[in-house]
Amino acid sequence: MGQQESGESTPPSKLEINLDTRGNAEVTAKIFDRHLQSPLASVMRQVAGCDFENPKDREIEGDWMFKGSCSGAFLRRGLLVGGRLQFAPLIEVLRQARVPRLDVVVRHPHTGFSRFLDDGWSVEDTAESVQYSKSFTPSSSPAEIPIAFGYHYGNFLPLLLLLLPVCLIVLMRWAALRAHDTSPVVIWFSYWRLFGMIMTGTWLLWVQGSNVLDGAALARFLLNGSSRWVPLQVTFYLVPPVLVQLICTVLSGAVLARVAGESAPSQVSWRHAFWHEPATIWPLLCLLAGVASIALFDALLLGILCLAIAYAAHVLLSWIWLRVQKLNGSVLPDGDLRHRVFELGLKAGVQVKQIYTLPAADGRLAAPFMFVSRRLFLSDALMKALRQREVCAVLAREFVHARRRHRQILAAAAVLALPLIYRFSHLPAIEGRLPWAIRGPLLVWITPFFLYWLWRGFERTAETEAAEIVGDEEALLTAMPKLAQFNILGLGWRKLERRFFPNGKQAQWRLGAEILRVSEEPPLAAAAPDSPQRLVSG
Repeated sequence: MGQQESGESTPPSKLEINLDTRGNAEVTAKIFDRHLQSPLASVMRQVAGCDFENPKDREIEGDWMFKGSCSGAFLRRGLLVGGRLQFAPLIEVLRQARVPRLDVVVRHPHTGFSRFLDDGWSVEDTAESVQYSKSFTPSSSPAEIPIAFGYHYGNFLPLLLLLLPVCLIVLMRWAALRAHDTSPVVIWFSYWRLFGMIMTGTWLLWVQGSNVLDGAALARFLLNGSSRWVPLQVTFYLVPPVLVQLICTVLSGAVLARVAGESAPSQVSWRHAFWHEPATIWPLLCLLAGVASIALFDALLLGILCLAIAYAAHVLLSWIWLRVQKLNGSVLPDGDLRHRVFELGLKAGVQVKQIYTLPAADGRLAAPFMFVSRRLFLSDALMKALRQREVCAVLAREFVHARRRHRQILAAAAVLALPLIYRFSHLPAIEGRLPWAIRGPLLVWITPFFLYWLWRGFERTAETEAAEIVGDEEALLTAMPKLAQFNILGLGWRKLERRFFPNGKQAQWRLGAEILRVSEEPPLAAAAPDSPQRLVSG
């Protein structure tokens, strides 16, 4: 830097002010000039409004350098940090020193909001910081600039998303306790199945809500950038949905108590709270991350890594889940049914490792039976409602689904749908012809119909092969209406399906129409003969 150089060739002087979440300031300045009449410490005190502790304020190789930090430059109250910067004294000093230009950068941590009350500043917002920059000349007359950042009540509105599942569970609980003309077992199966869907949806909803809240930035703000912010961020992601799930499980106790005929809602436990999600939600989140990385961000390596983590998480969490549930005392004893089920598994090409029986009053099953991780769970309600040949028929149908991985294919199709919708809607040929208000929602609404059509095809395939495996078509036809009565939601959908979406199975099934006439089936043995209670209300 020669003093003889013209003002135009002299590099611009620089000033950086870094604010932290406690209101402390770190100021660095480099003035490319030797004509300063005094050190900068006093004028920097006026700029930041605080006293610097042992600042470096000296000439180095013909340029003037200043570096210092001070506490209390800005005031913090709760989750808000605010203060003022005054650049006019510094500009006056640089004008006297004939400094042609000063580039100023003001940076503070990324938070829920940032308010910078001055015009002409460029803004750069990253995941970790918000940066304002502007160039001043000797003719500039900067005013005092108020600055505020942090969090206000509006930034925590995403937390209200967690009230939605609680409200839904309260409404379901109210409806379940008022359904006096339906078997408590059926009420519980329907309630618990929907409960699992709502809890899974809660986790997915909170993923989006926590992104809006930005838990990482909030953790860094609370801990002032400490290395311990990562565990706090994980806490923000995990604790809210876990608390919601525990609250909703406790609220479900009165519904479960009806199954066992008890008046006190004392049967729910932490095993109920985490029956549905541990082996599904975390692999699902990793699966979504992997598909989004590949389909939306072209990050192949990251996508493959997320998919591998999804598979490993599913295997590990399924193993933990089975051991936490303590099912050793629920193994189905040796007998004709046990041998017949293992035989059906071999014929269907599915390995059945173990068979468990759980009473409906236990409350963990959301359906008469469940096949998870090659383990079969049977409810005592299934044994009472269906004959053994009918039980074998519906299990053979489930084994076909498992062998052909119908549910995994359906889940993959659902996960792939949103990235494909995004990609398709942004194709130049589509984007240039249709507005987003048409092409986006149109594809979103088409996707459920596609998934429904796919699943109905899987159902027809499974029923056809199950009839061949058991060699008893009539048993399957008589079992399906009885099985349908255990799910009120599915029963309602079947009635809607009968009216608007005929599935065309009559060509394949001689008695196929009878499968959907569930309301005409006689009530199953779920209530006393003199009780007005029925398995499913007509």
